[in-house]
Amino acid sequence: MKNKKAIFGMSFNWIFAILAGGFILVIAIYGASKFIQTSETSLNTETAARLTSLLDPLETGLASGKATEINFQKESKFYFTCNENAFPPFGRQTIAFSEKSFGDKFSEKSKRVDIKDKYIFTKSLLQGKSLSIFSKPFELTFKVADLTIILTDNYCFYEAPEEIQEDLEGLNLKNIIFMNNTQEECNSIKVCFDESQNNCEIEVNTNENYLRKEGKRLYFTDDLIYAAIFSSPEIYECNLKRLKNKFNELSKIYLTKITIMERKGCTSNIGSKLELMNTPITSSRDILTLYQKAKEINQINKAANSGCKLY
Repeated sequence: MKNKKAIFGMSFNWIFAILAGGFILVIAIYGASKFIQTSETSLNTETAARLTSLLDPLETGLASGKATEINFQKESKFYFTCNENAFPPFGRQTIAFSEKSFGDKFSEKSKRVDIKDKYIFTKSLLQGKSLSIFSKPFELTFKVADLTIILTDNYCFYEAPEEIQEDLEGLNLKNIIFMNNTQEECNSIKVCFDESQNNCEIEVNTNENYLRKEGKRLYFTDDLIYAAIFSSPEIYECNLKRLKNKFNELSKIYLTKITIMERKGCTSNIGSKLELMNTPITSSRDILTLYQKAKEINQINKAANSGCKLY
């Protein structure tokens, strides 16, 4: 009986030790996985923040446009959002990042990093190992900001106008192929400037300044055509409102400048026309009306004496 009790006590001790050890091992594995996830999230958040700083050299200044490419060692995802009402009056965008890790799965998505001083036109979700980025200045009477355009997909442009082809080819963007023969096959996203072309993801009407994509119409002027082509509709509409908010703030500065210039004998009706433009927009269609008003102001400004030009 004593031997049986000893054997039973020893067995119970072993069972207890195995169970306790297994429990401790589970806790250790859980803690390690949580630590790895936290580290990944922190690293991905840092990568997202660094990406925004890499966009600074793309500010155009006096240039008509700039382009670059950013490469990553692993397949990556980039998540963009836009809110024109956040941080008034300029709104904000956010970016989050993740990359492929163990088991060919994507790591935990980073925390969202705020972007308040840039206007990034892109898809809500990008995926790839490289980003093609180019920028164009946005002017509405005066320069308002730079349009930063990011893409990862490849695009086929069918029957693109000559000025658009020359413009984009001058930026050396490898993601865009110009298809002058409408019968040529395209395994990428089809952008069509000829209404006779079928099965196009994006249909562009340059005569009436709008395009169709994802069942929606997006209106554009000048270089906004590129922003509209390469953006998700919600990102495009939101960023246009953010740009208009910035224009409204800048116009207040110019209105003050007009008052100072009037004291020096410079008179014009630019001020009243500029005040009429200082209103929010409800959709991209409003940009067409604003563009016409901006052209009138430009003509008045060009006709003014050199000492009385507003900009």
